[in-house]
Amino acid sequence: MEAAELRRTLEISIEDDADDGRTYLGMSQIGRCARALYNELTYGRRRMRGAGIRLCHEGKVHEADILRRLKAQGVQLTNCNRELVADFDDRFKGHIDGEIDGDLLELKSVGFRDHLEDVRRRGARMKDRWQVQAYMAFGGYERALIVYKVRADGDIWIVEVRRDEVMIEQLRRKAARVLDCVDHDSPPRCECGRCRA
Repeated sequence: MEAAELRRTLEISIEDDADDGRTYLGMSQIGRCARALYNELTYGRRRMRGAGIRLCHEGKVHEADILRRLKAQGVQLTNCNRELVADFDDRFKGHIDGEIDGDLLELKSVGFRDHLEDVRRRGARMKDRWQVQAYMAFGGYERALIVYKVRADGDIWIVEVRRDEVMIEQLRRKAARVLDCVDHDSPPRCECGRCRA
């Protein structure tokens, strides 16, 4: 096999992995702009290419490494990839990384040490807080442990996030609003300033 053919074969293998064909509003995405979420549900997700596909794949590799290391140390992981579905609309759902002793476990890889240092100073990133609050709301959890791993050097930091009923109510309303907009073909206002019409 020629080098170029081998490279293309490897690229195709992760392209197939990146296309999840999602047709629902993902709990992991609820922290994003309402218009962007509407656009994805209405027009389909943009197909990732190049660096985006590789970053997504790398994230999965590092998350699998964390799970493997925990299991090797005898940590009892349960409900890996458990599907959670909102009680108000089954189109709002997500899949958790797992549970440890009844607590939610969420795994995140970050590209650079600066990103981890920011998490150490400020706590969990806002998009990750939204995600785990959605999981806590519909999975019955009181606490989430978010494990951050730097892809470049493997350093790890863990952030504890407690259930926040105010944030849960906000995300419930946001998800219901986005799905209602989809049902009525009426796009919500863009919150990020980058959405296509």
